[in-house]
Amino acid sequence: MFKVLCILLSLLVLSRSQKQRCDQTPPQATVITPSDNMGIYRMSISTKGNDTNIYRPDQTYVLKLTTNNATRPFRWFMITVEDPEMDTNPEYDPKLVDVGSLKTIDTNKQSRYSERCYNSVENTDNSDKYKVEIHWVSPKQNARRQTVRLRAMVAENKEVWHVGENLTITLEKDDRRPLDSPPYSPEPNCNLCSEAQYEVIFNGRWSRMTHPRYYPSKPDDNGYSHLVGASHSFSHTIWQPGDQASPGLQKLAEEADISLIEREIIDSMSPLNGTRTLIIGKRRFHPAMGEPSHSLFRVDNVHHLFSLVVAIKPSPDWFLGAYKFELCTNIGWLKESEIPLFPWDAGTMDGVSYESVPSITQPRDVVSRVAVGSFNKESPFYQMNLNEMKPFALLQVRLLNVFPLVGAECSQEDSVFTCSEVQNDQQEEQRENLEEKEDEKEEPIISELKIAEECVASEWGECLLKYRLEAGGN
Repeated sequence: MFKVLCILLSLLVLSRSQKQRCDQTPPQATVITPSDNMGIYRMSISTKGNDTNIYRPDQTYVLKLTTNNATRPFRWFMITVEDPEMDTNPEYDPKLVDVGSLKTIDTNKQSRYSERCYNSVENTDNSDKYKVEIHWVSPKQNARRQTVRLRAMVAENKEVWHVGENLTITLEKDDRRPLDSPPYSPEPNCNLCSEAQYEVIFNGRWSRMTHPRYYPSKPDDNGYSHLVGASHSFSHTIWQPGDQASPGLQKLAEEADISLIEREIIDSMSPLNGTRTLIIGKRRFHPAMGEPSHSLFRVDNVHHLFSLVVAIKPSPDWFLGAYKFELCTNIGWLKESEIPLFPWDAGTMDGVSYESVPSITQPRDVVSRVAVGSFNKESPFYQMNLNEMKPFALLQVRLLNVFPLVGAECSQEDSVFTCSEVQNDQQEEQRENLEEKEDEKEEPIISELKIAEECVASEWGECLLKYRLEAGGN
């Protein structure tokens, strides 16, 4: 009983201490005041170019603790990642703030996760050290925290230890869009009083030349699935990071089979919300993976975004894609754009490389970037940041035609059709009337396809079959 009470007391003390600013004083220290560093010891971070004071979300960085004096090694160390707000907020709890995470990577087992402080690593032994490397994975894209502080301590012996200058790094979040972001953020409303027709072009770039690390051993099995997606409303989601993959996306990512996600898109078709146009493009396999895959689709002021996906094979559950790509702008329909595509992980199967033997992810994870900056040396993306990776594909979208809404009250300025307030009110009334009948319809009302822009319900099966044959078969 006494032992149990001691353990509980220790856990309580540890919990309380981890809610405070980490005290990095070495447990072995006989002097409680740190010594002047004199520039001998330094912590550095592997940022690229001039980005020395910023970090990009969801990236892996290498931290290095070094001494520049061969006669002055260090025995003990600690590195802590924290929010500077904790200096002034007595209620601060580090477990509630995303400041990223530290990962031990040294092969000599010189580091371990600290039991004294949260989000900290420390030495495992008393040996002399001249360099230690630690990985820091930066906070997620949607993390609230903008500023992160990395703080290190090195100790030469029981009497001499150092903190502060050259051992502290403060970084600000890079607010620039990720490399594969569309040019405009999704908006809930589109005031354009018109429809538009677009072409989307998928250009594969994945090859042994561009991505040589652990490139699949049987190139003839390499390929992209059909391109599949839809134009849709602001409130509709086909896929997005942080959500669990739908059954259709799971089947596509694992098996390169579009049948289920295609049915999900068709079942969501509605003039009020949901999806409007099914997007399908041809499959591409080796040696024709570099040939483009095309599709046409339509948008309107309800369905003014599009999302699409393409599976990568072989892979455990990886895919390429764009989500909630906004086409409606305050100056008219987006004329053209091109973005690079990088792999995403559906979160349903485990595997570190293209040809890994997959196993079911337990518990199931959410959609996220493939482990860029992976700590596993068998990964094609080992210690690689997104800005260092070459695109697996390029996605182009270009405007073909704009059609004013028939019977709508619109004003035209600089060839941009804009809905009047009267028309907005009329649209809302029509929407409410359609909502009352929404449960009565059995087939999609809106279903423009590449070869038939208007398939009425009675022709739906024939249209879809004809389009699939045009798009490359199964």
